[in-house]
Amino acid sequence: MAFLWQGPQTRFRVGRYVSRFVAVRGRGRFLALTFLCIGVYGWCLNPLHGLAEAPAALPAVQPPAATALAAPNHARAREMTAQIDQALAEAWLAAGIEPTIASDDAEFMRRIYLDLAGKIPSVAQSREFLSDTGANKRERLVDQLLASAICASHFANTWRDTLLLGTNPELRVSLPELESWLRLRFTANTPYNQLVAELVSSSSALPTRRGQPLAGTIPSPIAFFQANERKPESIAASLSSVFLGVQVECAQCHDHPFAKWKQEDFWSLAAFFRGLDGPTADNMMMVSLSDSFDRGGLKIPGTEMVALPKFLDGSVPTWRAEIGNRTALAQWMTHPQNPFFARAAVNRVWEQFFGKSLSAPADSVEAPDPRRAQLVEQLAEQFVATRFDLKQLMRGIALSRAYQLSSKVPTTDTDLTAQFACMPVRRMTADQLFDSLVQATGFYEAPPPRNAQPFQADSVRVDFRNKFAAEGRQRSENQTTIVQALTLMNGKLVGDATSVDRSKTLTAIRKIPFVDAKDRVDMLFLATLCRMPHDDETAEFLAYVKAGDQDGRLADVLWVLLNSAEFVSNH
Repeated sequence: MAFLWQGPQTRFRVGRYVSRFVAVRGRGRFLALTFLCIGVYGWCLNPLHGLAEAPAALPAVQPPAATALAAPNHARAREMTAQIDQALAEAWLAAGIEPTIASDDAEFMRRIYLDLAGKIPSVAQSREFLSDTGANKRERLVDQLLASAICASHFANTWRDTLLLGTNPELRVSLPELESWLRLRFTANTPYNQLVAELVSSSSALPTRRGQPLAGTIPSPIAFFQANERKPESIAASLSSVFLGVQVECAQCHDHPFAKWKQEDFWSLAAFFRGLDGPTADNMMMVSLSDSFDRGGLKIPGTEMVALPKFLDGSVPTWRAEIGNRTALAQWMTHPQNPFFARAAVNRVWEQFFGKSLSAPADSVEAPDPRRAQLVEQLAEQFVATRFDLKQLMRGIALSRAYQLSSKVPTTDTDLTAQFACMPVRRMTADQLFDSLVQATGFYEAPPPRNAQPFQADSVRVDFRNKFAAEGRQRSENQTTIVQALTLMNGKLVGDATSVDRSKTLTAIRKIPFVDAKDRVDMLFLATLCRMPHDDETAEFLAYVKAGDQDGRLADVLWVLLNSAEFVSNH
């Protein structure tokens, strides 16, 4: 009766079919009703299939006018894939490296779900993909995920963390507004240059009541400026690092004898944000943002020099009366011929898919060798040709040979990882790990009240995100803290998820009729690791389950799988 677990719709159809069969033969309504109840009961109770549609923490919002619903041009993405494959093949040959084997379907599926949806697939989604024998199923899965709403939410989480990295956490008051603003742009597939230009030149105001901003009302990027304390130097340092791949903040205090950027360069960039201050609430939190038309400069601390607004390439704006300071900077930053913008975007997206960028670190455009520099340049040209379409760039990277290599390597040769000849094992972000736990365990948290303030909301997600935040660490760094380890081993979320009485996953699996212990162990593997157990794993876990109280021992198996390195990492 394993077919009952192919999906809720299948179970329901089976129940309905059986009821008709019994009714035709006059065996009574009681038996028909029994089978119907089995189908409906399983559909209602089982958390393994419906969690992909679990409500998100933020309320649903309508996307802006859809620029993005037009059919994508896959030709550019295919050209990117071919360029990546050729460049890395030449690098492997030159270094005398043999890349590792290709990933199997289960490994690729789990990886691409984490990278594009931000969480592992459900049991039903895993079964559907693994049983698909059609052609190009990996390509179809990438397209399906890129077009999904959950993809936009994941990108919003990723870029929220990128934008607020290194900023003051206590000033991230308008976080829901920023998340909503990002999610709307990614839902509409807003061109990357347009998204950045909107952020840099944003003029918006948050509605207030008695001098206090109202949370969760209007999507806005104002949180980025709040978290940078409205300081021109902090904003300039963050923007140049994130969007231009330039570490100009090193020159904030003084000139370094061997550095390219000088103190005047830094303060000339910061001068575009002079006069940013708008009306603030009584608690000094920014509630409005306006573009300044004051063309004055900033006095460089410790000197008598005044730095006037100037771009990082040394050019100066051609001022027009209707153009504000930040708008002029945004136009220069996002121009197709800007030498930094597209290359920095390619590096940052590459880092999201491989745990490390083509340049190191991700907020740099200086590639370590000529081949990588050429690859960055080629991908940047294609990215501009697609009109800064992030999804096309991601599609090109996700379908490359390097991305589809296995993370299983026979040796500890670090050159394989350094040359992208195997998939590096990556640490999950806090949101990826939390959402994967939710997917695997059926945990559901009711959304906060509509009038809840960000710091008042007693949210399991926020608490988990704070514990697993990894400010500034590369994703290829897998070390966990003691607090993180204890949270997974003894925390309430995992504790409830592995409790015989409170676990939705265990309850569903234990109540399935007509399946044996092996089937139950298989389902636990699919729900957590998104693959079937190997023969030796089946033998070991099955022997353990059969040796005592089966319900309690299935709970132990689920706890072991949730705390395994395979579950908590993206590989």
